[in-house]
Formats: sequence, structure tokens, C-alpha cells
Amino acid sequence: MAVEAYEAIKKLGLRIPQDISVMGYDDQAVARHLTPPLTTLILPHREMRAWAFETALEDMAAPGKRRQFPLVKLECTLVKRRSVGPHRP
Repeated sequence: MAVEAYEAIKKLGLRIPQDISVMGYDDQAVARHLTPPLTTLILPHREMRAWAFETALEDMAAPGKRRQFPLVKLECTLVKRRSVGPHRP
């Protein structure tokens, strides 16, 4: 999506990050090769898998029990590159 966003922004005559900031997620290899390189978040895949596995095991241990799932927040690592400019109010 970020590649398409970059192309659309450039077609509009805008500049990244001077006119608009762009940020991605999951730090795909292409992020480093865009111009300017894309600021992104690294998703915590290992932690996400562990949570899903543990939750599935709990559900299998108590079949038929309806559960409320709490909101779970996992930390994502920010990879700062050059696609985000300063905040302008």
C-alpha cells in the first residue's frame, strides 16, 4: 500500500515528507528502497502467535464456555526512516 501511496502522492505533485508524511507497518524489505525510505513499525509476530496459541489452548480446555476477550496491546518497534516530517499544527 505504501508504494501505491507514494505514487499517488507524487502524481499530485506533493513531496514526502515536506508536504505529507507516510508511515507503514510490518517493515517489508521494500520500505528501505523507497525514496525517501519509509518509516515503519515492526509487528511482533512471535508475540502475536504466542497469544493466539495460548488463547486457543484455553478455549480447548473449556469447550462451550463463552469468554470475553480483553483488549491486548503488544509493543511494536518503530523504525525511523525519512518519510515522516515534523508535526505542523
